[in-house]
Amino acid sequence: MVKFMGVIRLKPGYDPDETWELWRTEHATNFKNLARPELKQYTINRVIKRLNNNDIYGISESVFENVESCERALKRFIDAPADEVLKRFQPDRLIVEFEEIALD
Repeated sequence: MVKFMGVIRLKPGYDPDETWELWRTEHATNFKNLARPELKQYTINRVIKRLNNNDIYGISESVFENVESCERALKRFIDAPADEVLKRFQPDRLIVEFEEIALD
């Protein structure tokens, strides 16, 4: 399994609360529709407290079976017209492998 991660900065002049609402609704729906059927899980995360000096607004995490399925889904998403949220974001995009660690 792999994750596509977006480390997101908000462009100057955009309202953070309005952007969060658009991200949760319009953008999330667009992404899910374009990334399926490969998409296994999708979470969005808004920064509520910074622990060092950075300008990160949020992080998105999308789980896929492998790099190839991730790239197929992302191609459809990237080739589609940008929605209002994408116009507000300055994202760094990464595909990472991950491992869940048991808490026992």
